[in-house]
Amino acid sequence: MKRFDVYRHPDGRLEAVKQGWNWPAFFFGALWALYCRLWKIAVLTLVGVFIVSMAGALEESGMLDVMANIACLGLYIAFGINGNHWKRRHLTSSGFQPAGTLEAGNVKEAIKRHAQRQKPQSPDVDHLHTFQA
Repeated sequence: MKRFDVYRHPDGRLEAVKQGWNWPAFFFGALWALYCRLWKIAVLTLVGVFIVSMAGALEESGMLDVMANIACLGLYIAFGINGNHWKRRHLTSSGFQPAGTLEAGNVKEAIKRHAQRQKPQSPDVDHLHTFQA
């Protein structure tokens, strides 16, 4: 089980963000940021990678290309470490408020479990006795 932070928007929408390392952010970087609507991070990453790639292609010894690859690996490690933090920050800036933390197998399960916790307990109809005259 993984730990998730659940966020609620005033209109009732729920979002869940896993705590810890973010594998999709690590593997997909800027594409993950675009998918999560983290526009600034995505654009800065794409522009930075493009500039570093072009500089590496223009330099003839290949040393700049090696350094660019190491820098890109560092960038993707930063995505893995910080991806969930960036997503939380984006949610709070979009009007979401922290609603709790729980353990679940995945995001959908975390949202479902949180929603079930928040439902008011309705009386069990089978155990109600009513008097009829």
